[in-house]
Amino acid sequence: MGYWQSTIPAAATIAPATQFDIRVAGWRDFGALATLQKKIVREAEHLAATGKDRKEPLLYALAKAILHRKRVHTIVAEEEGKFVGYITIVFGKFQRVRETAYIVVGVLASHRGRGIGTQLLSRAEDHARDRGMHRVELEVFETNDSAVRLYEKLGYVIEGRRREAVRTDEGYTDIIWMGKLL
Repeated sequence: MGYWQSTIPAAATIAPATQFDIRVAGWRDFGALATLQKKIVREAEHLAATGKDRKEPLLYALAKAILHRKRVHTIVAEEEGKFVGYITIVFGKFQRVRETAYIVVGVLASHRGRGIGTQLLSRAEDHARDRGMHRVELEVFETNDSAVRLYEKLGYVIEGRRREAVRTDEGYTDIIWMGKLL
């Protein structure tokens, strides 16, 4: 069990109204997931990393995945055998925050607005509950209106703000900290 093969139950398909499969990423998916993450970073305006930033080598990323396999789990959205979105769940490392999970969500621009993010978040929350989590949390750029609306619709609340934490071409923007009690 671990980073790519976790304790998430095998029945991972959600929401019959779409053509997407939501499933746990396995070790064999490591390369395809890394490719998806690079695509999302290159096209996204609302991520701290950009396509210009130097990324860690694949071998280093794999080593980190192995070291953190008990605390970090990834779920993917797949369409016709290709990954179109993912959510990574990072469980608290220290005793006092062990019941908190931090999540990172990414969906290809071509697939946004089709319910994939909602499905990924729902699956991640179920997994967090199964692991005994009390809360989940995330960060989002204040300028990412569609993501903020989605999170609020799903019950996340704004808990804080990091003022002018990110420099963009237009100036500075805030990062909003959001959380949800499970």
